[in-house]
Amino acid sequence: MGSDKTRALVAFAKVAVALAAGYALATVWMETRVDDEIYIPYAAGLVVAVMVFLLLSKLNKGSD
Repeated sequence: MGSDKTRALVAFAKVAVALAAGYALATVWMETRVDDEIYIPYAAGLVVAVMVFLLLSKLNKGSD
């Protein structure tokens, strides 16, 4: 694929995109929620972040 710097940059970008997606979901959920449970949106954001990271990793494997 490329040099070590390129692979590190791609891995960092995958983590950044995944965390941004998880944070976006948690933020939208917190703004529109009607219940008092505070940990559920953050747990859902964490799940979304992991899922996005895994999907981006799988997408990257397909391009090799």
